[in-house]
Amino acid sequence: MQVAVIGTASGLALQAQRAGLDVFVRRWRSEDRAIPEAAGIRILPEWPAFLECLPSPRVWLLDLVAGADFDPILDEASAVMEPGDVVVDPGTSWWCDTLRRWRRMRHRALWYVDAAGLTTAQGELWLVAGEERGVELALPVLTRLVAPAPLRHIGPPAAAHYLAAVQEAVDVALAQARREAVQLAEAFPGELDQELVRALWPDDGSTACGREAWVIDDALRLEAAAPLLSLAAVLRAAERLEECRSTPPPPRCGTFVTPEDLA
Repeated sequence: MQVAVIGTASGLALQAQRAGLDVFVRRWRSEDRAIPEAAGIRILPEWPAFLECLPSPRVWLLDLVAGADFDPILDEASAVMEPGDVVVDPGTSWWCDTLRRWRRMRHRALWYVDAAGLTTAQGELWLVAGEERGVELALPVLTRLVAPAPLRHIGPPAAAHYLAAVQEAVDVALAQARREAVQLAEAFPGELDQELVRALWPDDGSTACGREAWVIDDALRLEAAAPLLSLAAVLRAAERLEECRSTPPPPRCGTFVTPEDLA
């Protein structure tokens, strides 16, 4: 099973190769040599080479750094894609940016699918979102890529990226609640088994990548009551400032939109 990978930001090509996929990569920075030919991955220097090496319809995985370069690279690549190809974004894109990209790809007769991995109480779960035919084409590649985690089609375009940000806000809120629980236990006026206390409310060491901050704005614009998640996101930002390790969330490339704006 063949797959095209655009970029090498997170090592997605190596992950796909280890999953047994036949991988073809286009580096988006000429100085990026993170993927050696010896890994069994073919690095193609020009976009038309993908049309020669991969049969239609092709699955294109995006492994790009979120930010200003993302859309120009996507537009350059999509200009040589053939109608019916499917583009998959498993990265940290803001869901409104995903909606805009889906619309641009739809006008070029290309499918655009977003995917995201979540860590739940039941374990790892991957979500995929998009139009039925696009998801159908992407599923064989994505199923192998994320195995053994289950993969579920969650809804229309941008739904997976939207829920990934919500899940990060939930993770931040739960981490804050566990820290507060430990502090309350430590304040108890008596001797406690502190090892047991920390076992009850462990710090699992999980770190959100910053998308929880988007939930504050999204909740206001979508008129959804989410005070607990919003407060947790603000507290996380305050903690980082106090520790002098403030980290901005992944960049959002456009402004807020709704599905109705793109109809």
